[in-house]
Amino acid sequence: MRTYTLLASLAALALAGCATRTPTERPSVPSKPVANADWHNLGVSPSGNVLHEIDGLSIRKVGDREFSFRGRKTVFNPRKENFLNTPPHKVSVNQWVVDCQARTVRLTGVALFDENGRQIGTPYTYNDKQIRAMPIVKNSASYHQYEYVCGASGN
Repeated sequence: MRTYTLLASLAALALAGCATRTPTERPSVPSKPVANADWHNLGVSPSGNVLHEIDGLSIRKVGDREFSFRGRKTVFNPRKENFLNTPPHKVSVNQWVVDCQARTVRLTGVALFDENGRQIGTPYTYNDKQIRAMPIVKNSASYHQYEYVCGASGN
């Protein structure tokens, strides 16, 4: 009986020793979270119902004179908005390509979200045959995106 008690005690001590930390161990420090977006307000639509923003962290050079970037549109009152070919939504996050020299912009992707932040359906993607590059109209939302991405000089 003593043998079993001795073996049980030794097993308990061995297992307890595995779970303890040595004094030189330090808990790992979690790394600081990195922002995945830096939204900049570009203004509100003439109707006052849509806020336009651009993600400064998303701007990437994709060609000799082209840049891709992400834009966000927030609809303040979806009931007052005409959504045309898209389902009603509160927020759309759109992927764009702007040609700074030709002064054109092309939509390459869309993700729609409801008022609770849940994604509506699956994101849409478009190639250059489905949606062609469009000229940038002065004082439009795309014009403010163009100015932000390309700068006053037109890069």
